[in-house]
Amino acid sequence: MQVTELNQFFEWFNDNINDKNLLAEYLAFYNKLAINSRQNQTAQSFKEEKEQLFKTLNSINFQKLTLEQIKFLQKLEIDDLLGNIGVQKINDVLFESNIDIANASERIREFTERISNAITKVKNLETAITENFEFDEEENEIPDDSVLMRVYFQNDVSIGNLTDFKKLSAMWYDIGRGIAMAQNMSPEDFHIIGAKKGSIIIEMAVAVGLATTVSKILLEALKVADRCLDILKKVQEVKGLKLANKQIETDLKKEALLEKESGIKSILEVAIKDLKLDANQQGDKINAIEKSIIKLIDFTKNGGEVDFVQPNEDEEYDNAVRKEVKKLKENISEIRLLENKIKLLENKVNGEEN
Repeated sequence: MQVTELNQFFEWFNDNINDKNLLAEYLAFYNKLAINSRQNQTAQSFKEEKEQLFKTLNSINFQKLTLEQIKFLQKLEIDDLLGNIGVQKINDVLFESNIDIANASERIREFTERISNAITKVKNLETAITENFEFDEEENEIPDDSVLMRVYFQNDVSIGNLTDFKKLSAMWYDIGRGIAMAQNMSPEDFHIIGAKKGSIIIEMAVAVGLATTVSKILLEALKVADRCLDILKKVQEVKGLKLANKQIETDLKKEALLEKESGIKSILEVAIKDLKLDANQQGDKINAIEKSIIKLIDFTKNGGEVDFVQPNEDEEYDNAVRKEVKKLKENISEIRLLENKIKLLENKVNGEEN
């Protein structure tokens, strides 16, 4: 994680965890449950504490976080206690413990401790960094008209040997070439500035316009996945009705498949419109961007990921770059919202299938 990225995380954490008094609200909810778990104790309603906690959890905004910042939340062991996922987790605890309030109380106590420990760790880290180090953001190696883009080679698109490296390098050359060509640029405008181990991560300094196009393709692909999952959710709902006529279920499954198959076409149409490409005069560019879309979607479908570190809003840009930065931020924001929605839908569909 970059220094700027870490500072942005501290700001986000203070805004969404500390300033919203999340720990106090978890603690208030736990205290009410604890009272009800004691023998010979008059039961007390915890509805008000639960609703206030849920209101705060739902207000937590993940839309500005990078994948590295989200992974940091995972290391702090609180990623599943925040936002809609946190609400779902607490509801699951209450449902599973319907006749055992003592067990529910113990689970919520564990959640509260995890929030408390995370707050302490982040505070100590922020204090240690701000007191002992001075950072000059002017030394950032990302040019003013570019953003940091990370490509994660992992899962079925991991790099384990030179054959993998050659294959995936060729894939990303085609992805970069098509996107760059559509904007009168070249693959050389994707500047590799670093790499990390683990699941191999390539870091690139990319012109904002190129990054915006990549983010738009990823966003449109998520929209297709969201529509498919929404249809599959309806399949589960129809199954639950146990209708004698199975045709509705069959038709819905076909609709989900057709939605998936037509996804490339719909994403290409959006790209052509956004880039203002003329099908009659710029067929070569359209063919190139279509190839980029197909390969980028294949890359993410097989477990690869692409992410962006958003530029600080106070940086000075010319009007054209400022507009692209705004589009990029909007795309990333929508991507985070859809990722969260899809995760919830996947949990629901998988849960109903099991």
